[in-house]
Amino acid sequence: MDRIQQLLQLHEADKSDPFTLFALGFEYHKQGRLEDALKWYKSILVIAPSYTGVYYHLGKLYLELGSRDDAVRTYKEGIQICNDLREVKDRSELQQALMEVDDDD
Repeated sequence: MDRIQQLLQLHEADKSDPFTLFALGFEYHKQGRLEDALKWYKSILVIAPSYTGVYYHLGKLYLELGSRDDAVRTYKEGIQICNDLREVKDRSELQQALMEVDDDD
């Protein structure tokens, strides 16, 4: 059984686990299945918006899809949530990613 099938089974057992959702998005992203990755990453924002690690990867995915405005919005939302949660490491990564996008202008 491949990794995605294993993760889908885990997801069926617990549909509210943000780590499984993230892992599915990440695996699809690695395979170049960008729309599938987008679906899984966005599902995290619905059930666990405080799962700060997703904002960086979702922003990068939006950039790959050519959706710069969505990437910037995602990074800014993630930064705000990190501020609220006092999550320094993820906030720093998001700020760096946002600066890189702004440098491209």
